[in-house]
Amino acid sequence: MIQWYPGHMVKAKKQIIENLKLVDIAFELVDARIPLSSQNPMINEILNNKPKLVLMTKADMADSKVTKKWQIHFRKEGYETLLVDSISGLNINKIVSSAKEVLKDKLARDAAKGMKMRPIRAMVIGIPNVGKSTLINKLVNKKVTNVGDRPGVTKAQQWIRINKDLQLLDTPGVLWPKFDDPVQGYHLAITGAIRDEIVHKDDLIFYLFDFLKKHYPSEFRERYNINMEDSNLAILEAIALSRGFYKDKKYDYETTYEVILNDFRNLRIARITLDRLDYE
Repeated sequence: MIQWYPGHMVKAKKQIIENLKLVDIAFELVDARIPLSSQNPMINEILNNKPKLVLMTKADMADSKVTKKWQIHFRKEGYETLLVDSISGLNINKIVSSAKEVLKDKLARDAAKGMKMRPIRAMVIGIPNVGKSTLINKLVNKKVTNVGDRPGVTKAQQWIRINKDLQLLDTPGVLWPKFDDPVQGYHLAITGAIRDEIVHKDDLIFYLFDFLKKHYPSEFRERYNINMEDSNLAILEAIALSRGFYKDKKYDYETTYEVILNDFRNLRIARITLDRLDYE
């Protein structure tokens, strides 16, 4: 069972609760490749009915057909969603208008009271490595927060003025103490939300192989030129051999694991969504 709950996350959770009264809305970022696995189950409890907009990040990396199904799912649960990608800029300019749509009743009440229009104050919340800092930097067109390709880069909360319509409160990524479903842990690890060093990569890669055989067989076969009927170990060794990771009659499994994970994370296999709805 994968567990990762650094001490700074306990502090971050407390800070989020304390600062909720300062914001109008929460932007919950989820990875479009793992929309459910990247949702912290404690978030809704923490937010305590605070209005929320779900921003599905890294949308350009996810399977668009599956993403549409997840958007329908979230709307049925009562949450508006917006697909975004901070690299391509997809829908970045629609975040303010989407937030105003979620807050339209509150904004109408404020206007009826004669209150002066002020910037929307939003809290950015989500698990590590979901793209919070990258999104904020894209919004302001400069580096105002630290960005890294590993989880846990943001350690403190900070206010950032985006423009006259929006102010953001950035927060560190917060995971939860224990993953009850091992599949959720696998999905978080494959996408890089959990540090690679704490994961058993053999189990992780064999899980990924089984998933690709089921959902993306042609893409899997084409990428690695493999026999899909082979065992997972035989497939792993075939990939290692083709990449030159075989020396002195020994396979370099660790390097092969890294190559396969990098292939997934850099779109060399396909646009893949790991989380699937029950009926898929």
